[in-house]
Amino acid sequence: MADDHHEPANQEKLPAYTDHDGFLLPKGFPVESFESGKTYQAQDNDLFIVTYPKCGTTWTQHITYLILNNGVPLSPDQRLDVVWPHLEEVGADFITNKATVLGNHRLIKTHLPYQFTPKNNPKAKYIFVSRNPKDCVVSFYHHTVGFPRHYDFAEGTFDTYFNLFLNGKVDSGDYFDFLRKWLNRKDDPNMLFLKYEEGRKDTRKYVLQIAEFLDKDVYPARLLADDEKIMKLVLEHSSLEAMKQNPRRWCSDRTGYKPFIRKGSTGGWDELLTEEQAELIQKRLDETFTREELEFLGEQYHN
Repeated sequence: MADDHHEPANQEKLPAYTDHDGFLLPKGFPVESFESGKTYQAQDNDLFIVTYPKCGTTWTQHITYLILNNGVPLSPDQRLDVVWPHLEEVGADFITNKATVLGNHRLIKTHLPYQFTPKNNPKAKYIFVSRNPKDCVVSFYHHTVGFPRHYDFAEGTFDTYFNLFLNGKVDSGDYFDFLRKWLNRKDDPNMLFLKYEEGRKDTRKYVLQIAEFLDKDVYPARLLADDEKIMKLVLEHSSLEAMKQNPRRWCSDRTGYKPFIRKGSTGGWDELLTEEQAELIQKRLDETFTREELEFLGEQYHN
């Protein structure tokens, strides 16, 4: 049962989610597609990119597309959400019949928690990208403000949003539980676990990790041939500067709001996050993960 989720009168402004059996969806996302997406039967050649929202999804999708497409980027009139459809937004039938197959990989994006993601086929591949929650919550706040037709939160405050995020009351649910469940699967043979911060620090290595995962006998050599011709194209077209050009490739119109490709930075969370809020996030991290796991995830998770 889906209900529109609005705040009572005279209370602080809250995002307008659709509450579907306790799972919050952006307003306007069809509940039928969400339910259909969960029932999708993964195929041998499926390639899922899985993230909690605002954790490097678009960047990693575009890098992977560039690897598969010999360094040729999306054209200005193409849309990433058409080329690489969002499973729970379009549903299983669309994925089965209309999803792009490139380099023998069917391209699928999802923000579904582990328990809802189709995992019936061990030959399907999953690329998971983590991003530290301090940067994630700041980016997710700007995203939620910037899509009024989905959230009606253009006048919402960061403090309000932070409290919702900390308590898992945003779309895609609890960040910490989401990461916990996917981290448990990081060593599965059909899964590549990537860290957004490491990718920003050394994008060439990030690209090679993806290429190796796609097909170690094909894509690494192709990237590095002819004086790394395709690698140079991938790095050029996946740069923040290049992706800020023709932004309609990545999302619907955001006229009047901050651009979809905003900063893509790491460690810039203190633009909005107070020390107390950072400590509350750190407390959740310390409660959810071991010290060894936090060190594996990176310095942004334990500083």
